[in-house]
Amino acid sequence: MNADNLLIVIPARGGSKGLPRKNALKLGDLPLLGWTAAAVRQAELENAQCLLSTDDPELAAIGASVGLEAPFLRPAELATDIAGAVDVALHALSWLEQSRGVRAEYLLWLQPTSPFRPPAALAQALQLLEETPALDAVIGIKPIYRSLGTLFCQADGDQLEPLARPAEEITRRQDVRPLFTPNGALYLIRSTVLREQRSFFPPRSRGLVMDQIASLDIDDPTDWAMAEALVAAGLTWRERLV
Repeated sequence: MNADNLLIVIPARGGSKGLPRKNALKLGDLPLLGWTAAAVRQAELENAQCLLSTDDPELAAIGASVGLEAPFLRPAELATDIAGAVDVALHALSWLEQSRGVRAEYLLWLQPTSPFRPPAALAQALQLLEETPALDAVIGIKPIYRSLGTLFCQADGDQLEPLARPAEEITRRQDVRPLFTPNGALYLIRSTVLREQRSFFPPRSRGLVMDQIASLDIDDPTDWAMAEALVAAGLTWRERLV
């Protein structure tokens, strides 16, 4: 596994509506940003270019305190609620090439709001992409034990409509073929593919399955309370390493 051709981007915007200033909060004994920084170190990806992309000087300072480099502040147009992750990632790629003359072959997008992703998953994803030429991306995913017939959207009048109507409704978890959804924990992609397709989900993608703890994505106060409870119970990857 060679991390020399890897750019790791850790996005941390100052604004947050669901949980105000969530990226500046402290979770257990570390700032939230520190959990992702620690995972990168534990995965032995120190040779990679690792950039904290933020619009907020306070977050840049917090990042520096846990070993994350924030060599630029994100442009205002990339710091809004509607700014896309792909545009932020491409900005970091372009900055790296223009400022340091480094053209990264792979980009790893690590949201700090997924603090419980295990370091082994980062190394596993990179090894998988490096060793599989026919693959363009590896995405963190979690299983959903539901059939399409028990997943609904709301129609007019709030009436529930199933996404599909199976011939026979399956309600027992063990009988359901699991569906999968991205968990937000990691997105690894070939940089050329990201530039060409402007998506973290190219057709030739593979999922890296994670459990419910590793898949926790902090977006609101309820998620934060769950994260604090998991830390207090010693159920995170950091406690398992002790």
